[in-house]
Amino acid sequence: MKAFILLLPLALFTLTILPSCREKTVGEKVGDKIDDALDQRPGEKVRDAVEDAKK
Repeated sequence: MKAFILLLPLALFTLTILPSCREKTVGEKVGDKIDDALDQRPGEKVRDAVEDAKK
């Protein structure tokens, strides 16, 4: 019973980590590149702050 109690947190931790290990698809990579390019525009931080305030 003790082994099960110790194994349970390890199993839950492993299940939460595994989905983040997958490789990004081509579409996700392209989307990241577009987001990076848009973030480099002048005044982008101000625009982001205004968009966040509207939500």
